[in-house]
Amino acid sequence: MAHEIPNFSKEDAKGMASKISIDTNILLNVKNREEPFYKHSRQLLDRIDEGRVKCVLSTVVIAEMCSGYYEFDQLEEKDDFINHIRSSSNYGVVDLDIGIADEAGRLRRSTGLRLVDTIIVASALRGGASILVTHDDEFQRASSVIKVLTAEKAIRELMQ
Repeated sequence: MAHEIPNFSKEDAKGMASKISIDTNILLNVKNREEPFYKHSRQLLDRIDEGRVKCVLSTVVIAEMCSGYYEFDQLEEKDDFINHIRSSSNYGVVDLDIGIADEAGRLRRSTGLRLVDTIIVASALRGGASILVTHDDEFQRASSVIKVLTAEKAIRELMQ
């Protein structure tokens, strides 16, 4: 049974005060209970699930998660993950299109980030996110175009 994952339009983006984007490692921190990041990553995902924060996801993040589920033959967990994203109005998915590809190429040149990471940044920008949450220090190279914070710092900032 095919379901379309809801997307945030540009109009949706204008109406949301707190919108973030998350890197794959935030989801993995929780899935794998990875310390020292588990606690704050869990708190951040809980805030999204509670509707206190909206989250923009790149299709790259979803693909990276699915890849891991397939690699470890965790197909039921993969289906649960996808169904959760599909059914939650607090998540929006930014599809990879020619505009995102073009922006990612520009960001690759200007930041030196890996192309896959620039797709995540370009998707966050397209989705109207004001913060990209990650535990990958390399993303600081994109700090001139989006605020890059760890889960712990994002929680503090979002509580203000």
